[in-house]
Amino acid sequence: MPEYAIFTEFSPASKLMTPGWNRRVFTDTDARKGNAIQCDFATGIVTLAPGAYHITGLSMVAYLTGDEPPETTTIRAPASAGYCRLRTFDPDVVEASGDLRGLANDHPSIICIGSPSSANLVPSLFETFYETDKTARILLEHQSGSKPNQIYLRVFVQNSKWHAFARMSIRSL
Repeated sequence: MPEYAIFTEFSPASKLMTPGWNRRVFTDTDARKGNAIQCDFATGIVTLAPGAYHITGLSMVAYLTGDEPPETTTIRAPASAGYCRLRTFDPDVVEASGDLRGLANDHPSIICIGSPSSANLVPSLFETFYETDKTARILLEHQSGSKPNQIYLRVFVQNSKWHAFARMSIRSL
């Protein structure tokens, strides 16, 4: 019997990006069946039981200056470009904080990279198949350059947390 889960990173608080790779930390479970797929809402790490999975999702970021009128975002041209990537988490792999090249995209832990995006609320989309013969921990990251000035991973405005900035859908095969 297939199992599935959908996790979303809403915006209970604004979260400024840092240079380099930023981990997405999911805040909610949209749907879930079974126990093979678990999410730690404190770390953003998703744990998968041994098996094969179809994984899709999105990750986006936004400009926020603080001077925007209600119900608007800042759009820039040119806009900071970036993308997301999905990778396995290994606590023994040392990452260089703030270094875009700290863990190269050809590293064996990288499962897939997402499509190009911009900080104008244009999402980076990804889709992949992943198979593991042991329990695996995965995470989603996003980068928007080495100097993400006024770029946020999530934005809390208008007293609403319902701004979905990242979502991951996982289905066992």
